[in-house]
Amino acid sequence: MTTDKTISHSDFFEAVWQSVGNNIENLTSDATDQRFLKSIVMGGSVAAEALVSSSPSIKHFWQEGTQQIAQELSLLFSHNMLTQLYQWVKNNPPTNMVDTIPKEITATRIIHVFNGDAEKSMADFMHFDQQLSYDFAKHPHLIHSCALLLARCSEICGHPCIDWDKVDWPVVELTHLTQGAITDGAPMRSKPDMDAMLSSLNLGGQAMLSYYSGA
Repeated sequence: MTTDKTISHSDFFEAVWQSVGNNIENLTSDATDQRFLKSIVMGGSVAAEALVSSSPSIKHFWQEGTQQIAQELSLLFSHNMLTQLYQWVKNNPPTNMVDTIPKEITATRIIHVFNGDAEKSMADFMHFDQQLSYDFAKHPHLIHSCALLLARCSEICGHPCIDWDKVDWPVVELTHLTQGAITDGAPMRSKPDMDAMLSSLNLGGQAMLSYYSGA
């Protein structure tokens, strides 16, 4: 008699969520602080899992996946949720949600609870935070941010698309990256992949706010 031990990608993301949630509880005993950090991670985890489920390219690069890949994707998207949250707070100042803590400090704490590479993860946060903030102001369709996120997700899943050392942030036009920076632009040009990214970010944002509000 054989037992099916196949692990789905949902299992990997659930394991990451449980592990990071425990780390948050060990990091701070303040209930509001825990809820704030967990809401960001919930949004990031939901967005990352949704992308793996819906993006043809990322699903292909993911293959069987690992918990480490799920963790890196969840961290990347948690930082995206953080940027979205602070952008929302900037435009619609709420009460009792985010005080005056600089987002860079929160980003560092998120890296810590994910046990992420401090230098590389912070560089990712600073670059994508700069890009998303620029796009919110100049390109509200977020095409540039989505394309670059797809490239980074592809790389996390084992398929590099961009030589990041040749990227000047924020990217004003994607055509500027054709000067030797892009090694495989297919995922960045694919409408199904772009649609999946936009949908995943929306789902993540909804999950983040829902978790924080206790809905």
